[in-house]
Amino acid sequence: MDTRKLLCFNPMGTDDELLDVLRSRGWEVFSAIRLDEAKNLIDAHGFHVGIVLFGSREQADLSPVQSLLAMRYPMEWIALLPPQALQNREVCQLIAQGFYDYHTHPIDIERLQFTLGHAYGMALVMKRLRTQAASLGNDGIIGCSPSFTKVFADIEKAAGLDVPVLVTGESGSGKEMAARVIHRRSARSDKPFVVVSCGALSSNLMQSELFGFEKGAFPGAYRSKEGSIEAAAGGTLFLDEVGELPADLHQPLLRFMREKTIRRVGGDRDIPVDVRVIAATHLDLGKAVAEGTFNAELYEALSPFRVHVPALRERREDIELLAKYYLDLFVNEKYRHISGFTPEAVQAMERYDWPGNIRELINRVRRAMVMCEDRWIAPQDLGLASAEQAASKIPSHVMTLEEAKAEAEKEIIQLTLRATENNISRAARQLAVSRMTLYRLMDKHRIRGSSSASGHA
Repeated sequence: MDTRKLLCFNPMGTDDELLDVLRSRGWEVFSAIRLDEAKNLIDAHGFHVGIVLFGSREQADLSPVQSLLAMRYPMEWIALLPPQALQNREVCQLIAQGFYDYHTHPIDIERLQFTLGHAYGMALVMKRLRTQAASLGNDGIIGCSPSFTKVFADIEKAAGLDVPVLVTGESGSGKEMAARVIHRRSARSDKPFVVVSCGALSSNLMQSELFGFEKGAFPGAYRSKEGSIEAAAGGTLFLDEVGELPADLHQPLLRFMREKTIRRVGGDRDIPVDVRVIAATHLDLGKAVAEGTFNAELYEALSPFRVHVPALRERREDIELLAKYYLDLFVNEKYRHISGFTPEAVQAMERYDWPGNIRELINRVRRAMVMCEDRWIAPQDLGLASAEQAASKIPSHVMTLEEAKAEAEKEIIQLTLRATENNISRAARQLAVSRMTLYRLMDKHRIRGSSSASGHA
């Protein structure tokens, strides 16, 4: 019989008889009475599953158990308690929010054995997911849904090819994250990864941004300057929202991709540059080509290999995993009291359509951490309705997808501006857009920044 490790945390004193039975069933049982003992054992043995023994309703002191759960160890917990303890509302809430399952006395050992085995297996699955997420870096490329399996495979394949890649997907779905991972896992990983937001500048400024300029090329050009393509030499040029690239730059970009040379604005010589291009767009470029708004040859040059990042609503199985990942990522001493999400919050997140995708999820988690005054993040902290609220507040006007996206985009920008005290540079960095794009979006949604807002970091 395989031996599996099990931690028993019992602030009231160890139940030796139960632990002996579990040992006879193939478990290597470690017990702890004090919180520091439990922590040291977990650090030393890396348990996947544990049990917590509760006292009666009158005896229940939940603070050690709450502290243990707040440490968010990657393991599953089973509660064992007398039936009268379930009369304590705080005990019930703690079990519902922090435990995999619970059993009441007298303990049915066969049922407990089954629960422990299942919890142990689920903990191993979660461990594999965390390992997979870590293998793809800390850029939020995380998922376990069937629709995301292909993304992992495509990213791995693209990383091994030295050809242009077109990454498609809705705004906020993680296209730049995917591009960064492709670069980091490629043979060019030790060279620059340079980002250009194709819709952020006018045509003339974008030409200078991409290709650079020579001294005297135009008024104010007091010195020569290399463009983003030269800055990415040997590495990767990421063209974000390439579908918004000004039409008169389609041919110059196509020429560069074919000949691997650029000519600076005002220059008279061709400069060879070895750069891999990864482009991203939320637009249907095939449709744009058919409508004559995007160059067909450039489209083909950009897309010998394609990676499609699905919208968050198309992989709902990943929502809880992503929310917990970002909560753990952002947690610090200021928010150490937050233990996780209530079941209602998880349900609200899984029902919501996420028009802003992962970018919106990140901002809602950040918002929730600021708003949450309890241990557990609730739907209202996320700005999402609970099931009861959703049922009672069905709008008379059903929003179109574009209207929902616009509303979510406006809310995220407003939240981010408030969180950064109207600092445009910081807000733009958090939203992963350029300052020019943020100004354009603020104008689009008629969002007014504070008169004292600073554009400096």
